[in-house]
Amino acid sequence: MHNTTNYQNMYPGPQNAFDIYHSDSSISALYELKSPYLLIKEVFDYDRDIFQTYAAAPLYFYQNNYVLSETIVNFSRRHQHSFFEIMFVMKGSTEQRIENQKYLYHEGQCCLLNHAVRHRELPFQNTTLYFLMLSDDFVSKLMANDFFFNADGVLSQRQNTIYDFFQKSLNSRDKQYLDFYPKVPADRITPVLEDFFEKLTEENQHFSWGSYAAAQGITAKILGVMLDYSLYKSRKISVNNSKEEYLFIQIQRLLESHSGKISRQEISDILHYSDSYLNKIVNRSVGMSLLEYRKFFMIKEAARLLSCTDKTVSEIIDDLGFSGRTYFNSFFKKQYGVTPAQYRKNSRIQSE
Repeated sequence: MHNTTNYQNMYPGPQNAFDIYHSDSSISALYELKSPYLLIKEVFDYDRDIFQTYAAAPLYFYQNNYVLSETIVNFSRRHQHSFFEIMFVMKGSTEQRIENQKYLYHEGQCCLLNHAVRHRELPFQNTTLYFLMLSDDFVSKLMANDFFFNADGVLSQRQNTIYDFFQKSLNSRDKQYLDFYPKVPADRITPVLEDFFEKLTEENQHFSWGSYAAAQGITAKILGVMLDYSLYKSRKISVNNSKEEYLFIQIQRLLESHSGKISRQEISDILHYSDSYLNKIVNRSVGMSLLEYRKFFMIKEAARLLSCTDKTVSEIIDDLGFSGRTYFNSFFKKQYGVTPAQYRKNSRIQSE
C-alpha cells in the first residue's frame, strides 16, 4: 500500500523529493529517495511559530514556510529509509528516538543511520537541522572514486570508518548507526559544515557538466569533517547492542546533560548499577576512569563559559568544582591545546 503524508507534501516539485510508503503503519513508515542524494535544511522557530524548510537535489530546489504548531505532529512518526541519512544539529537540540531508545542531540552532534534503523527526530526548542540523504548507488560510486596518494606516492582507494560502515550496511541489514560527538566547541565545526552545505546547494541549482563529480567531492569533504579525530569522537552502535554498550550510552547522555557535574554515586542511583561496575564499563569503552571521563564534559562546559560569558576563570573553576587553578589549567590545555585565557582571547577574536 502506498500512502502520502503531509510531510512528503512539504517537498513538492516536478517529482517529489521522496516517496513515503506505509505511512499509517504502527511499526514505521518507509522513505524512498528519488534522487542520487538530497540535502534538507529544517529550521524550527518556536518563538514565531514558524517551520522553514529547504530541499536541494540535482536540478531541484524548494523552500517554504509553514505554521510550526500545525506541522510538528508530522515529525513524531517513526520511519526508516531505503538510503543512508546523516543528521546534523547545527543549532539548538533535538530528541532522536532510535528504535526504543531516546537520545538528546545538541549543537554540533551528528549521526549516520543505515537503512534498517527505525527512528524519528523531534526538536523542542529553536533548532536548525540538516539531513544529507545518500542513495546506495551514490555511496558506492563515492567510495569507488575516492583516492589518495599513499606514502610511496601510489594512488590508493581511501578506507575509513564511514566507508567501512557503508560497505557493511550495503551487504547486510543489521540495525547500526554511527554517533559523532564533538570534541571541540560546536562553533568550530558548524560554520565549516554550513559552507559545504551551501556549496552543495549551489551545485544542485546549476547542475551541469561535472556537477555530479563535484557533489561527490563536497560530500567526501563533509565526511572528512566527521572523520577528523581532532573534531569528533565517533562510535558505532548496534541497536541490538549489549547491556554494556547500552549503559555506556546512558552514562554519556547523563554526563552530557549535566556538563559533567554529576557524581559516580548519582549516576549509579539513576541507572541502578554499582558505581564500580559503571566505572569498569567506561574504562573498557574509552580507556579512562569515570572520574576522568566526567572531567572531559566539565572542560567542554568551561570552554563554552569562556566563549559565551564574562565569568572569570576563578568563577568557572568554582562553578565546575575543580580543586585548583593549576590543575584546571593543565587539564584544559591538555584538551584544547591552549590555556583558558588564550582560548577566551581566540574566541573573541573569531567573533569580531
